[in-house]
Amino acid sequence: MRKYIAEFIGTLLLVLMGTGAVVFAGTSYGPLPIAMAFAISVIAGAAALGKISGAHFNPAISLGAAIVGRITWVEFAGYLVSQFLGGIVATGILFGFMKAFGAKAATIAQVGFGQTSYTASLNFFSAAGIELVLTFFLVLVALMTTAKQNAALANVAPVAIGLVLGGLVMIGLSSTGGSLNPARSFGPALGMALVGSSTALANYAAYLVGPLLGGALAAVVAKYGLGSEE
Repeated sequence: MRKYIAEFIGTLLLVLMGTGAVVFAGTSYGPLPIAMAFAISVIAGAAALGKISGAHFNPAISLGAAIVGRITWVEFAGYLVSQFLGGIVATGILFGFMKAFGAKAATIAQVGFGQTSYTASLNFFSAAGIELVLTFFLVLVALMTTAKQNAALANVAPVAIGLVLGGLVMIGLSSTGGSLNPARSFGPALGMALVGSSTALANYAAYLVGPLLGGALAAVVAKYGLGSEE
């Protein structure tokens, strides 16, 4: 049970810090503050909770871990539930913050919850493809830096994973929003649907299919191409 609590808290922190940066700082300062918020949340969460659950905080990473055999498929299901609940609760906390600041319903709907929705120049396939590629590199780095053969890098792994996430978010922010994480996108999309805007939820499939396929591909490359489990 502790591993699921750790995944819930870690995902909550990731989504709260990352989407909170979008909501309260916006993109007026460029992508760097948002990318740093996601990176710092992963580094801190992994340092605090990594020895309990492996600090996935992302269904795509958990899928990769299940494919290479680091967690069972039953554990994978538990991780998924914990991560999605963490993303939903994080959005609920953001809603509470905005209400505490006196924001009206119309303002909240306009500002949003840091939801991801791809630009008009993209369609489902191109958006899912971008998310697939970006998530592939994230999961590959996560699996390889935490592999037994790299045990000497255990203390460096959280920093490496956090920094690569931040860099990849910067790449994807202007096109797909740089999600790389189905749980990160679902909570804000659900929140927007509850306040009257269904666009993010309607586009959510790209943020589910793309990252999961990217995570699965990374696991195959890590295990069979790079020998991560040897």
